[in-house]
Amino acid sequence: MVLADTARWRFRRSRVRGIDLVESPDLMVGRARSGWDPVCALRRHIWLRRENVHYDLIHLFETRPATIYPGLRVTHRLGVPLVIDWIDWWGRGGTITVNRPLWFRYLCGWIETFFEEHFRAYADATTVISHGLKHRAERLGIPSESILHLRPGVDLDQFRPMDMAEIRRRHGYDPKAFLIGFASMDTFIDLPILIEGIRRFAEVRRNARFLITGRVTRKLQRALREGRLLDRVHLTGFVAQEEYPEHLAACDVLAMPFPETNYNIGRWPNKFGEYLAIGRPVVFNPNGDLAKFAQGDIPGIACDYTPQAFADAIARLYDDSGLRARTGKVARQIACETFVWDDVIDRLEALYASLTEGSVEPRRWHQSMETRTG
Repeated sequence: MVLADTARWRFRRSRVRGIDLVESPDLMVGRARSGWDPVCALRRHIWLRRENVHYDLIHLFETRPATIYPGLRVTHRLGVPLVIDWIDWWGRGGTITVNRPLWFRYLCGWIETFFEEHFRAYADATTVISHGLKHRAERLGIPSESILHLRPGVDLDQFRPMDMAEIRRRHGYDPKAFLIGFASMDTFIDLPILIEGIRRFAEVRRNARFLITGRVTRKLQRALREGRLLDRVHLTGFVAQEEYPEHLAACDVLAMPFPETNYNIGRWPNKFGEYLAIGRPVVFNPNGDLAKFAQGDIPGIACDYTPQAFADAIARLYDDSGLRARTGKVARQIACETFVWDDVIDRLEALYASLTEGSVEPRRWHQSMETRTG
């Protein structure tokens, strides 16, 4: 069950690749259309009760009202195990402090934090996307043995090494340019430091170019203008899913700015795995869950989160084509060993089996507050 993209009144049901998909209507708009509608929560509860299907397990994606309240009700009614996923550090020093206006932080920050933390102890198991969230869950009193760190995989057939010259011809990129890539959807929180680093690098390497995928925002354009890079950047906007890997493969180097903030410690940047799978060297900051990739064979260069560190790392790869080739091969090898979807699925299915086959006794969610700590 997911939120419908635009529907405000009617449920829509379909079957996609063997999965029953229910799109529930939501009265909110914009960013508020992300699980905050109490009417949506009530209508989901009514819909689930009317359908009267016996589910063997409930897995909730985050704990906002439209998810947690109907999820808890159906879990209680059926007496089945509950799994809750945690995919981002939203409140209490997380995303809300860097990607929301000041008025929203003061008025709504406590609500975001309450819903993010309060219901975690109700789950029989918790899946987390980063070790930072695992540690945070443990500090809330969640037993470590009930937490599964589950990092997403990558489609290794779609994201694969490609011929750079052919890709550049196809998309009209300069064959002689040294192209630095950065991928995003619509968030560019950590980009200004990288932009300044690329500006310094480009001052002495006239063939330097910057490629950015994702929504072109006014804030992004202003940052590029202030960094004097507007005449050196390719802004692709949103691209088709099948073309997105090609834009990455057109780059000589891919960049992953990742300062040590709660926002980053509490998440996993999916594009990092995609970067590695493309087989291009990555310039990244070894913080949060990226620290692991700065050990042993490094898939590029790990550097500090400063403009000069980015400039120096990119310059080093620019000057050494052999280093680019070697670290690109390392990147692909790490991706093929680390980001295999079948392995992720096996681990999740093993968790489901442990909960549904009697090896773990389901908790009574309405009693969980009596034992909740933190």
